[in-house]
Amino acid sequence: MMFTLEEIKREIGGKAVYKTKETVFAAFVNVTGVSTDTRTIKEGNIFFALRGERFNGNEYSQTAVDNGACAVVVDNAEYVPDGAIGIVVSDTTDALEKLAAYYRFKLGAKVIAVTGSVGKTTTRTIIADVLRTGFRVHLPEANNNNEIGMSKTILSAPEDTQIVVVEMGMRGLGEIKTLTDIAKPDIAVITNVGSSHIGRLGSRENVLKAKMEIVDGLTDGGILIVNGDDPRLFEHARKILPINNLIAAATTGEKPVDLCPECINSYDVKQTDEGTEFNVRITRLGQAIDLGGPFSIRMFGAAGIRNVLFALLCAHICGLAGTEESLSRIKEVITSGEALDGRGAVTLTKKYMIVNDAYNASPESMENAFLNFQMRSKGRRKVLALGGMLELGDFAAELHEQTGRECAKYGFDKVFVTGENADDFIRGVQSVNADMDVTRCRDGKEVASSLSEYLQVGDAVLFKASHSFEFEKLAEEFIKKGDE
Repeated sequence: MMFTLEEIKREIGGKAVYKTKETVFAAFVNVTGVSTDTRTIKEGNIFFALRGERFNGNEYSQTAVDNGACAVVVDNAEYVPDGAIGIVVSDTTDALEKLAAYYRFKLGAKVIAVTGSVGKTTTRTIIADVLRTGFRVHLPEANNNNEIGMSKTILSAPEDTQIVVVEMGMRGLGEIKTLTDIAKPDIAVITNVGSSHIGRLGSRENVLKAKMEIVDGLTDGGILIVNGDDPRLFEHARKILPINNLIAAATTGEKPVDLCPECINSYDVKQTDEGTEFNVRITRLGQAIDLGGPFSIRMFGAAGIRNVLFALLCAHICGLAGTEESLSRIKEVITSGEALDGRGAVTLTKKYMIVNDAYNASPESMENAFLNFQMRSKGRRKVLALGGMLELGDFAAELHEQTGRECAKYGFDKVFVTGENADDFIRGVQSVNADMDVTRCRDGKEVASSLSEYLQVGDAVLFKASHSFEFEKLAEEFIKKGDE
């Protein structure tokens, strides 16, 4: 039993409606779970009928009851099916959020929230994997980082959960504030502040403000962990963080961040054929705690190291990583970690090496992808299939040109590029390397056909674009072709 129906009614501020033949009191109805999808609903679940621009969940209330729902939450009493119990609220999405906020504390688990312009999903996954070596951890099954998805993540946590790791995405000001007010994190992590969504927000300063909203929901004594390699982020966080909260930082520098009471840093960083090795030190109030090493990851560049540092600092704060045995388990998890599909996953087919980094794109993630692709594809012809970076607004031309200049530094063998700002990207490439072989394509279909004609056995291909370009489908297509 997760809740009683009376408990839910009280917490979401709803009115009970009974359309049963016999009088049923809400206090005696036990709820085993929460569902928003009649296709996956289970016996004893309560169904929240959400509304959207293109759907009305109220219309599925009867199906929910037929499939085992013990009650439905609707925004109009007319949608409560005959023979069923309903709770009527003015806004079912708001009701779902209220119930998640209530369950977050009823659950009694520690909550860790991750946000940032780039790397949210990878970071929260590594944090969860590390913490699983010593705790029962719950995290989203998919990229559920809006108010509905995050609420469902919290509400799906088993009652014996010790730590919940959530991800907070945003496209505008005020959105992370809504999320953090629901989750009330004990630890908040800001991976970085970059150019993602700058078109909507208008400036990097507004992107920074939007990410910093995560501190609004921090619990008393809660800890904010920031990217210590970004001085602007650290200084801003240090100045605005409430006095009852603490700040910590993760840096790839050899020394801890100045004026930071708790800092984790990497040292003795070495590149290997497969990735990067490094040692780790935590400095707290001037006292150093050496976690030793080497920690080994199958990535190159500061971003991959920093993701691990975030996870190790979370583990340390939660009381893990204090013994040789726990550190050994953590090292094993980190070493065995693979990039997620769509976020740098490498597939070796019979003919080609395919890198699928096409879940999304920003200037920062593009540059990181170029570095890792260059290092992972040694000894092969290196081919890029690139789409545009969206939601950059008035900054699009400048940032695509900047990304082109960064790309040109690596001297890739061939680049196929498409999107509205392809010419800006090409101009950036040519300003650095006029001889680099770049072809502009009309769309993804032309990218695919051009690739098919160009590729040879042994080549490596990187697919990278904003999500709406659907380049992950191109990656899957060439994985199949590579094994034909």
